[in-house]
Amino acid sequence: MRTWVLVTVLSLVVVLQQPCQAQVPPEVVSLIISKLVNLWSDGQVEFMGHTCNYSYSPTISKFQLYYKGKMWCPGWAPFSGNSKTKSRAGSIEHATRDFVTKAIDQKLITAEQASAWIKN
Repeated sequence: MRTWVLVTVLSLVVVLQQPCQAQVPPEVVSLIISKLVNLWSDGQVEFMGHTCNYSYSPTISKFQLYYKGKMWCPGWAPFSGNSKTKSRAGSIEHATRDFVTKAIDQKLITAEQASAWIKN
């Protein structure tokens, strides 16, 4: 008997339930999409006479939003600069600093050439 009552009640709930028809303005949807799309970026930059690439993407760590940055110069350097910061712009800046530090270690550039890129 309980099963029959349960099935009947559930059937009535499903049949009588009104569909949700939330109206979200297109401007709000557009704003949300643009905010989400801007969390990722990549591009190219001229760096010390070489065409280099950069990118950043969001990541969650310990329930906080961070950005992973990366900078690399294909054809010139066999390594990349990497970073993880709370700031989009900071992720590229720190990845560039990491790249420059590695380039100095690999003797691709001198510390004097890199001084403008590794100021603290």
